[in-house]
Order: sequence, then structure tokens, then C-alpha cells
Amino acid sequence: MSRPSLLAPVVMAYQRPLVGGRLLRRYKRFLADVDLDQGGPTTVHCPNSGSMLGAMKTGARVYCSISDNPKRRYRHTWEMCRMGRHWVGINTLLANRLAVAAARGRALDLFAEAAEVRPEVKVGPGTRLDILVQRPGGPLYVEVKNVSLVTETVARFPDAVTTRGAKHLRELMRLKAQGVDAAMVYIVQRGDAEAFGPAAGIDPVYAELYHQARRRGVMVRAVRARVGPTRVRLDEVLPLVD
Repeated sequence: MSRPSLLAPVVMAYQRPLVGGRLLRRYKRFLADVDLDQGGPTTVHCPNSGSMLGAMKTGARVYCSISDNPKRRYRHTWEMCRMGRHWVGINTLLANRLAVAAARGRALDLFAEAAEVRPEVKVGPGTRLDILVQRPGGPLYVEVKNVSLVTETVARFPDAVTTRGAKHLRELMRLKAQGVDAAMVYIVQRGDAEAFGPAAGIDPVYAELYHQARRRGVMVRAVRARVGPTRVRLDEVLPLVD
């Protein structure tokens, strides 16, 4: 069976130029200090709750976006960092936006018959999934995860133990057991990934649930994104490995 491929281009360009700098430190999960090229040391928002294992290094080149929202405490948002020859996207919200754009553009086989796309849908008490795709043949529920860890060319998720991620897999299996289509979409925001698999050495519970979900019919797609200072572009559906 041939591997799924992108059916249409998905490109998201930054609306205003990003600002460069060097990473000083990341702390309290959602904060980082960056020495901006113009402005010096500044505290920025880090839109990633994971450990960012293998995706950050003190002194690494980074790019941040700027917000003019007066209600924000921190004007800058950390978007990407340089690891070796590649930019790594660390903004998990961008992964969701890319997946929604792919669904609306019918860019993956999962979305070929998409008629309506709704982000952030409630599926149970205290539980939401990232996307609901309405299709003539019935709904498709999708959870999206951002991937920034790559080990020996294999993208891995998660980069830290995730009870929330395990909850989402269980929810997708529950939906599938009720006869509703369900899928996991992993957006790999770095260009050096050649395949995708679960990080069993980091979170064996999540890895087991991942394999269990696939056996029970939950569809899985891992899509690589080429990240750069002006735009992010989905470019390839990656093969799945253990």
C-alpha cells in the first residue's frame, strides 16, 4: 500500500517580520529570556508546555513574533529555534492552525471529503478535541499534537510524560468504539525528520495507548513542516515506525 501524501499545499506566512535573537534560558514552562538583536535581553512567552527536549539550547538562534495587544504582559512570542541546519517550530498553536488549514484545504486523505471544519469541539465533560470534520459519510474527530523532538531522523512524541495526551488517545478510542471516525495528526515542525513513532522510552504508557489506538482503528498521520523565518509549509506525510 502506498504511503499517503499531501493532496494540496498548506503554507502559513507570518503577517509581520519576526525578530531574531539568542536564547538565554527557558523557565516556568511558558517563559523564556531572549537576547534580541534589537532590544537586548527580554522576557518572551513560550507557547509550549512540553519539555522541548532536543529542541532548545542556550545560545541557540531564535525568532519571535510581536503582538501589539496592550492586554498582553509579554509582547514577544517565541516561534522557533535553530538546531543544527534546521529551524524547529515550538509554537504548539501553530500546529493546530496548520492542521485546520489542511482540513479546510482538503490537503490530506483524511480530509478529502471535508464539508465543514470546526476547531475546538467538546466531546465530553472536561474534554475537547482539536478538530471536528463534517463529511457526507459522517463526522471525523481529530486531535493534533506538535512534535519538536527528533532522534536519529525519527520524530518522537511526547517529549515528556503526558497524562493529557493519554486522555486524548482514550477519547479517540471511545469514539471509534461507538462507530465514529477518529484520527491523530502529528505536525512535525522540523525538517530533519524522516519518520514518526511514539517515544516509548519517555512515556511508555502513551506509547502503548498509541499502538492500541491504531489497532482499534484510530487513524494516524504524521506530517512534516518546513519551518523558516517567513513561513511554515507542510511538505510531506511521514512513514510511521515503532
